Amino acid sequence: MKVRTDILKLAKELHTWVGISAGILLFICFFAGGLTMFQHDLSQWATPPQQKMSAIHSSQYNELVEEVQQKYPDARKNLIVNFSSKEMHNAPVQWHVSKESSEHGFDTSQNTMLATLDSQGQLQVQQENVSKLGWLIEQLHETAGIPGLSGHHTLGVYVMGVVAFLYFLAIFSGLIILLPTLVKDYFAIRKGKNKKRFWLDTHNVIGITSLPFHIIICISVIVFAFHDFFYDALGQLANKGKPLFERPVPMQLADPQPKLDVEKILFRLKQSAPEYEIMSISFNQLDKPEMASARVALYSSEQMLRGDNFDYMFINPYQEQPYNINTLNTHATIADQVIKSMFSLHFGNFGGNITRWMYFILGIGGAFLFYSGNILWIESRLKRQKNPDLPVPSQRKDVHFVTNLTIGACLGTILAIFSSMLAGRWGYVVYPELNSINHLFMYSYYAVFLTSLMYTFVVGAARALPQLLLAIAIVLFTLPLTSLIAYLVPDVGLWYSTGHLLTIDLTAFVFALAFLRFYQQARIRAEVAEIGSIWSVKAHG
Repeated sequence: MKVRTDILKLAKELHTWVGISAGILLFICFFAGGLTMFQHDLSQWATPPQQKMSAIHSSQYNELVEEVQQKYPDARKNLIVNFSSKEMHNAPVQWHVSKESSEHGFDTSQNTMLATLDSQGQLQVQQENVSKLGWLIEQLHETAGIPGLSGHHTLGVYVMGVVAFLYFLAIFSGLIILLPTLVKDYFAIRKGKNKKRFWLDTHNVIGITSLPFHIIICISVIVFAFHDFFYDALGQLANKGKPLFERPVPMQLADPQPKLDVEKILFRLKQSAPEYEIMSISFNQLDKPEMASARVALYSSEQMLRGDNFDYMFINPYQEQPYNINTLNTHATIADQVIKSMFSLHFGNFGGNITRWMYFILGIGGAFLFYSGNILWIESRLKRQKNPDLPVPSQRKDVHFVTNLTIGACLGTILAIFSSMLAGRWGYVVYPELNSINHLFMYSYYAVFLTSLMYTFVVGAARALPQLLLAIAIVLFTLPLTSLIAYLVPDVGLWYSTGHLLTIDLTAFVFALAFLRFYQQARIRAEVAEIGSIWSVKAHG
């Protein structure tokens, strides 16, 4: 297919500069996004044994809730009941001390109350700063690590909404560039001395193969970031300035002081939504029966889900009327099903583990796509000395800057995430009085990320690249080694993975082997690169 030369030139310039300006932030979001496909598994993996309480039989929930509410006033207002949710895995009943529940944010310093019944039916309660490793990685995915709040959203969400618009431009300008040679060059990865050709071929193959995925992610991110503005605009147009969503009117109840019956609610939910598994129920305003609400998290691998991991129903826990199931995909209108599909296609929450692994691969592949785009820009602008009799070429300052930024930020992100995972496992060993494991996760991430970035600018990308790759490999090897130490030496204070969580240790080991290979390749290139190259560690002679 032929494309006019002027259009092709404009597309190349647009793709290049949009890619460079947004590529690093997109790398962070995509790498973290790939990991968040196993968000709740990561939180479980990073949860120390003291933050886990035993499950109870379904017939014991009313007894547990009644005892908790009698002894703890905060639980009379809000509490969460867990049945089989990976998200609320710590205990059958949880609640927060003197804080209203919020679906928009998370307090890193939170102290969650956990409750269960022991084998003799006695109440057990403890207060913990429960591990939220998966949630913190999810925040990194949403914000690229940009701190700060703007309204009830983090500032990074709005920044990534703008970046997603640039990302949209990069997708279609890249497609225009590829059209003339798409058939000939697709799946052609040519190795050899020409590194630019290798990076270009790899970039093109990944980009075209995952094009539908990237279009879905791009559009949905823009909607997620600016949905408040869209809703306000729709309210102005369709509702003449009235808000689209209003608080529900108080429900008329036959009994003004009803008793919370969890087991009855669970039974009715199973009858109302037999296609779904009831995972957990979050109760709010229980002290105001007419205004009370309950958010029910449900899961089915065969349905499109509205939330990141669950579908939701909203009920009054005291109501006798039939539950409204129109929010579920099985009873939604065609328009609602289209909206759910957009959410579900972004989150990859359908189809069970097969889809999760596929999205994991696409997320990591997307991160490599943006990394390779920056490397391609660098390789295209390197000055090479073809005549040994001439002076060593001096590389441009902007090329040095982009190279250091790319290596430091991208590899620094990977090293920081895995280092924070490792710190969480060893935190209680190094400091048994640790009060907030989530602060440890967060501070260790930013400390390692910023250190990696500054170190790369100080020593240069040529030296930092192999060193950072080796550091990543060592940290990844240490993750499964930690579980092995915990198994062999149980008194050391560590814990080891069991069941499906062993997959995390195994995946870390496979990644460690891959990064060890990347380190070997980077070290060899640093030694053989010609003097004057950005990738050379040899001093000018």
